[in-house]
Amino acid sequence: MSETTPIASFRTLDGADAAAALLRANAVRCAVVTLPTPADSVFPGAHDDYALVVAAEDADRAREALDGSLEAAWFLRTRDGRRVHAFETATAGRLRRHAADEADPDGWAARDCVRLADLLDAGHAPQVAAVFRHRGAIEGRTMAEWARACGCEPVVHP
Repeated sequence: MSETTPIASFRTLDGADAAAALLRANAVRCAVVTLPTPADSVFPGAHDDYALVVAAEDADRAREALDGSLEAAWFLRTRDGRRVHAFETATAGRLRRHAADEADPDGWAARDCVRLADLLDAGHAPQVAAVFRHRGAIEGRTMAEWARACGCEPVVHP
């Protein structure tokens, strides 16, 4: 990476590493760097200690991949189980790309991702969460049921 841009900062190395793993699963070149302690810091530990930097040309894709990932309850997963995108912030286009490139082609997940993408388009919803906020259950399924049907992994918060 010749030119980089910082896109997020974290208090813990674990948080920074988790975000970096998500970006790498999306083929985004990135690195975690340790930030210097501010000289005027009155309270030790009251600042972020790590930054996530990405190749400048990957910045937009990185922001899309991280969108909602810190608050997500569900993640789209690759065939080998890696998290690739927060389900709640997935767009219709992202669901279709997931179905075509990342979801298990032999299971129902790809089919359900495409169906949900069609429903997002029909409802003019920008993201998965938006359509559920306005309509509640869709075709008799809650957001959690759609997430499971699309092969998502639930997030376990400590």
